[in-house]
Amino acid sequence: MTGQTFIYCVGAAKAGTSWLFDVLFHHAEAHFPAVKEMHYWDVLENGTGGFFREQSLKRLDWLQMRRAQVTDPEVNAYQDRSMADIRGWLDAFDGQTRNDDAYLDFLGRGRGGAKVIGDFTPSYALLEKPSFKAMAGVMERVKFIFLLRDPVARAWSHIRMDNGDKGEAAALAKFDDFLNGGEQNIARRNNYRRTLNKLLDVIPRENLFVEFYERLFTPEAVARLMGFLGLAPVQPDFAKQVNRSAEIALDPARQAAARDLLAPQYNFVSKFMGELPPAWTDRQVVA
Repeated sequence: MTGQTFIYCVGAAKAGTSWLFDVLFHHAEAHFPAVKEMHYWDVLENGTGGFFREQSLKRLDWLQMRRAQVTDPEVNAYQDRSMADIRGWLDAFDGQTRNDDAYLDFLGRGRGGAKVIGDFTPSYALLEKPSFKAMAGVMERVKFIFLLRDPVARAWSHIRMDNGDKGEAAALAKFDDFLNGGEQNIARRNNYRRTLNKLLDVIPRENLFVEFYERLFTPEAVARLMGFLGLAPVQPDFAKQVNRSAEIALDPARQAAARDLLAPQYNFVSKFMGELPPAWTDRQVVA
């Protein structure tokens, strides 16, 4: 027994997970490597170890390039730690072999002063129940976090992120493909009902913290989360932006079509949470 709590943030993507990771990364009573997404459980379930290692090496190359361009000592220190942690994780996980001891040790099991350790990988939202059950069994105290964002806004933000610098026309074309049944990764990430139902089939409700993106950046929401995790209160920078997508407006016609398509998610979340934030009932999608 380590006395620690292990947490998973399993999504949703583009719902504030990077900001929340940053808050906990800097919390004095928590420990996380400078690698937000471990991709341990999804790689094991899907057999995508080769892709995982390829992407990790690309990230290393990018960090090395940026390290040569940036002269800020504080930024350089974080870059150096990030590169060291990526190399350490590649040494610990070959992308094929399940080794929970190596996984937990890399994440800080038994680390002095760390009440909370864990793994922030939004793609875990797509996992099947056996993986969720295995995840819940890695330590004595395991808790999960899931962040909900207005489904249309989440999908549009995700599409803009994937679109990169290809411009407005390409982003809108990708959104039209989503509306017409394409972009299955986007659609699956929007299926809050699937994720929460599968997760709650294998863990008790009291071990799951669910919050709306639209009220995450408030002292009240952060206080609730710290209480859930057993951590001392903090006052993070609520204005800090992490991984913000390019700002491109979504026209009212596409907004309406997407709301119709995603109506089952709105209905499910309303029943599950007992409410919807005002932003969810407003057709204006904020970038």
